[in-house]
This record gives sequence, C-alpha cells and structure tokens, in this order.
Amino acid sequence: MSQTLHELAAQAAQLQHALAGAADSMEQYEYNLQGIQRCAEQISRCVKMVGNNRTAALSARDTRKVMDQLEAATNELMELLAK
Repeated sequence: MSQTLHELAAQAAQLQHALAGAADSMEQYEYNLQGIQRCAEQISRCVKMVGNNRTAALSARDTRKVMDQLEAATNELMELLAK
C-alpha cells in the first residue's frame, strides 16, 4: 500500500512539473503572438504609407525611414516565428 502511495506521489510530482512546463510554453506562445500581431500591424502601416497613391509621394528620406521600419518589423517577425 505504501509503495502505491509513493508511486502516486511521484506521478503527481511529474504531473506538476509537466503542467509548469506547459504553463511556461503557453506564456511564451502568448508573448510571441502579441509580438507577431504588433509586427503585422507595423508592416501593414508601412505598406500603406509607401503604397498609398492618394497622398503625395514620400520624400526619399521618409521612404528610407519607412523601409527601415518595415525591415525591422520583418526581422522581429522572423525571430518570433523561429521560436
């Protein structure tokens, strides 16, 4: 009987460890999801600024700034997707 209780206690400890790992993974997933959404919004804003024909053309300096933001958002997105 005591052997069974020890086995149950060991299984409970393993289960607790597995649940803690799952909680950590879910936190990382939620963090990555927020980052992916933020990057997608930034990319969308940049594409709209560069591709919007209804507004005056962006100056070369502004275009470089927008393209830099687009590149940074894309790089961050790639990092988040790699995790």
